[in-house]
Amino acid sequence: MPTTDSAPAVQLRRRYTRSDPRGLFPRGSGLPDLDENRLAIFWRPIIDMTDSEFAPMRLRMIRHVSGWLAEPVPGRWSWFAMIGVSGLRHQVLRHAGLEHWDCADPTALPEELRTPQWRTLARAVAGYADLEPHTRALVVFQLAQLSYCDVVLRLAGTVRPTGEPDHDRYAYEVARVTTRVPGRTPASLAVFDEIARRTPDPTLALAASAQGIGHSIRNGGDTGTAGAFEEHGNRLLAAGPAEDWHGHLVRSRYHRAVALLRLAQRAPEAMREEIAAATEFSDRLFAADPQGTDRLVAEENLRILVESRIKAASRARGAESAAEVTGLCEQLLALDPYCVEARLVAGDGFAAIGDHAEAARRYARAGELGTGAGAVAWFRAGQCYEAAGDRAAAVDAMARCLELDSTAVEPRAYLTAAA
Repeated sequence: MPTTDSAPAVQLRRRYTRSDPRGLFPRGSGLPDLDENRLAIFWRPIIDMTDSEFAPMRLRMIRHVSGWLAEPVPGRWSWFAMIGVSGLRHQVLRHAGLEHWDCADPTALPEELRTPQWRTLARAVAGYADLEPHTRALVVFQLAQLSYCDVVLRLAGTVRPTGEPDHDRYAYEVARVTTRVPGRTPASLAVFDEIARRTPDPTLALAASAQGIGHSIRNGGDTGTAGAFEEHGNRLLAAGPAEDWHGHLVRSRYHRAVALLRLAQRAPEAMREEIAAATEFSDRLFAADPQGTDRLVAEENLRILVESRIKAASRARGAESAAEVTGLCEQLLALDPYCVEARLVAGDGFAAIGDHAEAARRYARAGELGTGAGAVAWFRAGQCYEAAGDRAAAVDAMARCLELDSTAVEPRAYLTAAA
């Protein structure tokens, strides 16, 4: 990967292969219980739905949605974008040695472990069939944040749009979550396509187009289907999109999705133009001085944009200087300092500019937060330590990767060779 003002970047192997495709996350034993547990400090919202100042941005949304479920208001929707990884809660609890908190769905958590927020969600899940569409959509989002994407699929199935705005918005939220369930992306893409074509709400239609683009690319790099969704989106923009705050939010998300398509099409300059357009609409969100949850939504959008710019520099380095990439990494971590994915992406940025020692340090910080993403981070850290000439640190990083996922093939082979 070329660089302009730093040492040549090594070609990292981004992921290890697994001897079991499901992975195996070893259980920590003898660790402190919830209040003194190191990992629980960072992951507390996903464990019992209480808040923590050290939680990643995505999990800080749980507190807000809990309040909305406790006091439902017709027409109140969640505008948060980030969706939880299916099974993440199970990984956290295994690594934290808190398996007694693990459960197949929220209604299965023992009564003595339930917080008021958890009881509210469990009641909503039990009475799901009787809820209004906007409340169902909040339940769907909250389940996803707790990584219960399979429970959403069981409760809702595939929801087809009807042309009724509230129902279509509910169908959209269900489709967003079910893309996280293996094998379900094609069904969700069909829902996004129907919404993009037929819903009377232009903002929702453009949001569905953006989702269709992004998930088409992530589902095997299908640029043809993504291009068809872009055509839907461009027709909506030509017809005159909504110019209110949420319209600007969705415009930013749409251009960010098209940037991903341009990257897949190997058109890096066009990709950067789309990121610039997404940034322009992001700036408009902050110009309106949003407060409360709107402020968090705007910060989340900016956080994803900054992450996209780092990924673009990591995978298709253009004219960005090392100083620019470094600044983006620092901005990302200022926005979301305790997120394992944010720390992982920052490591990618430093690796892209050839700063192997700093990349290894950032990857190691990600690995400290556990989960499968943490295992990947330790694997990348090991490679960077090796490139930087620190063999002992490389051995340690590969061993820590195995401690988080014992099916990792390449780290095991590295350690065997080192031994």
